[in-house]
Amino acid sequence: MIYQLLKGYTRLELDVYFQDFIYSNLMIYTIWSSVMIMIQVVLNNKYIGYFVSIAVIFIWEIILAILDVQSNMLEIGASPSLTYSDMNGFGPGLYGAMWFNLYWILFSIVCLLIAGALWNRGVISSLRDKIKTAIKDTSKGYKILMFGFTAIWILVAGFVYYNTQVLNTYRTSDEQELLFSNFEKKYKKYEHVNHPKITDAKYFIDIFPYKRDVLVKAKIKLTNETNSPIDSIHFVIDKRWEPQIKIPNASIVLNDEEFGYLIYKLNQSLQPQSTIEIEINTQYITKGFENEAGNTSIVNNGTFLNNFEILPSLGYNAGVELSDKNTRKKYGLKPKDRMPELEENCSENCRANYLSDGRSDYINVETVISTSNDQIAIAPGSLQKQWQENGRNYYHYKSDHPSQNFYSFISAKFEIAKRKWNGIDIEVYYDKKHPMNVDMMLDAVERSLKYYTENFGPYYHKQCRIIEFPRYASFAQAFPGTMPYSEAIGFIIDLEDEEENNVVDAVIAHEMGHQWWAHQVVGANMQGGTLMSESFAEYSALMTMKGISKTPMKMREFLKYDHDRYLRGRSGEVDNELPLYKVENQGYIHYGKGSVILYALQDYIGEEKVNNAMRDFLNEYKYKTPYPTSLDFLRHLEPQVPDSLNYLIKDWFKDITLYDNRLKDASYKKLANGKYKVSMSIESYKIKADSIGNETKVSMNDWIDIGVFSDSDEERLLYEKRVKINKPLMSFSFEVDSLPKKAAIDPRHLLIDRVYDDNIKNISSE
Repeated sequence: MIYQLLKGYTRLELDVYFQDFIYSNLMIYTIWSSVMIMIQVVLNNKYIGYFVSIAVIFIWEIILAILDVQSNMLEIGASPSLTYSDMNGFGPGLYGAMWFNLYWILFSIVCLLIAGALWNRGVISSLRDKIKTAIKDTSKGYKILMFGFTAIWILVAGFVYYNTQVLNTYRTSDEQELLFSNFEKKYKKYEHVNHPKITDAKYFIDIFPYKRDVLVKAKIKLTNETNSPIDSIHFVIDKRWEPQIKIPNASIVLNDEEFGYLIYKLNQSLQPQSTIEIEINTQYITKGFENEAGNTSIVNNGTFLNNFEILPSLGYNAGVELSDKNTRKKYGLKPKDRMPELEENCSENCRANYLSDGRSDYINVETVISTSNDQIAIAPGSLQKQWQENGRNYYHYKSDHPSQNFYSFISAKFEIAKRKWNGIDIEVYYDKKHPMNVDMMLDAVERSLKYYTENFGPYYHKQCRIIEFPRYASFAQAFPGTMPYSEAIGFIIDLEDEEENNVVDAVIAHEMGHQWWAHQVVGANMQGGTLMSESFAEYSALMTMKGISKTPMKMREFLKYDHDRYLRGRSGEVDNELPLYKVENQGYIHYGKGSVILYALQDYIGEEKVNNAMRDFLNEYKYKTPYPTSLDFLRHLEPQVPDSLNYLIKDWFKDITLYDNRLKDASYKKLANGKYKVSMSIESYKIKADSIGNETKVSMNDWIDIGVFSDSDEERLLYEKRVKINKPLMSFSFEVDSLPKKAAIDPRHLLIDRVYDDNIKNISSE
């Protein structure tokens, strides 16, 4: 608290600090101390006691892991993990944590009572003698106390066991692995069975936040968009949501309760272009408490769900397959392909995108959603109507434009900040404790809308919402027209110095970018698909940040973040690193490398040309099927690149190319005319890597920047020139108007260099 006050933070929350100490640290200290005292008394040798205590602390947990036992009832002092949120307190795990703490505190009291009974009386040394003496000499009252606490502990243990092992069952990690492997072995054969697509959806959702219950009725239109009749419909269900599926004129022919796989046989096959309407009723009813924190998506304040959570999966769900190649090998499974291979002239395979994998395309959504009378519920689209009924708040939303079948449903106690821009409602829904950055968020949304509409094309929703949710997860996510945003990465962060910390602007600009790149156009479900969403969105964010950066060197900090993300990621790659245009949903490539390459490309060929290529690509494919591939984007990009820079397409998109640039030495000499002559020698290599990391130096004939800084902090770039590098060792000289401090090759870090530290050196005087 003293540190907080010294830093100017005055919202001290003594109750939160005290509760955190009680719930977490104090319980652990008390429980372990009691167990250690009992061990010392039982063994009656402090050195052996120390050894056994250490063994219990470190080895018992290892034994449980080996035995694949993950119950908090057996790991001393264990309880569900707790994360504090301003919006929702310690969350759904608190109730279970209190019961586990009581269970372990009672256990620790029993340990202390046992220690008290066995405490040395005289010169007795053996445990057997201690027990005999304890039975004979312990008072009746003490025995009643022991048996009383033991009985209470057993009762509490029974209640905890019932809640965590009967009422709320769970699988250990090994059991989960086995289930997923057997699921794949049994049902992989249905992966490519034809299924209808979702073409329209209406939701009726009732959220009961304080009971942590959710009731859902969904009316779904399914259309056969294949060229063959479909005689059955497959589902994979989440049994926790207790789904009931009503399909007209159909009967269930397979109900595998172990794997949650259902097959419904249609009495009459669904003919091509024919539609059927089904109804799905699901519910999530919270029962007691769980072994871990439980469902953090459904909470008292800040429920955040998406349609994939609340509805069964249509068709075989490849998303649950084991991905680690060693784990797959253990269960006799072949290595898993991350994505289908990129095709040059794809037709049928481009009818599925990587988000919905052929289950749907662009659809309309309508939602009637209710919540408690002190909360606001938000669903996709424009608000059509709002009313109260039976003491509850009701909202009717309808989507403004057909969009990808990826929607969120949220309920919480919100304050609302609003702004209008060109007929679009910009809204921030936030907790009343977190007004600090709201104006900045409104500015960031408006700035993004302005840049993206000017450079890429129209925004097709009537509203643009940022919605806060509790910090049990730390991410932001883009749904059509809405962007749920964790309190942890924007609402509680200190942005007193906006020049040094622009994470709010950067994240919002990225998620806003997805309103174009992922929601208007999305890549086919094959290699390269995420280039057109994640790389494009991150590039778009960088360009909006460039517009508010006061110096070019400020952008180097944002680029460095993405550079480092790529270099760290490739160093830990366990499968194959692929070129950017064949990226297989690898975050370090599509986020890190993709954004850096696109940003560098606009610096080399011009912002307008890169944006023209992206806009033309968008105009050809937005809200359309079949879905595009990365080759379709390159088809638009290549004509924008001048012949002298054609090598960039191959080096940066089609190959894995890195640079090894270093400044060997640099010096300056003051001239008679008052200027300074700078001489510098550089060493530069271009490196090609294959998919498993083997690297080969190749001949260099590239354009690379050299430059000079006028300050030691590298904030003022005094001189910069793009020069042709065609030899490993080269020297350059040039004149500058003022005293140079540092010289550099690639001073703005545009290129993906394996080591940046040797690119810049102090300039010495000749």
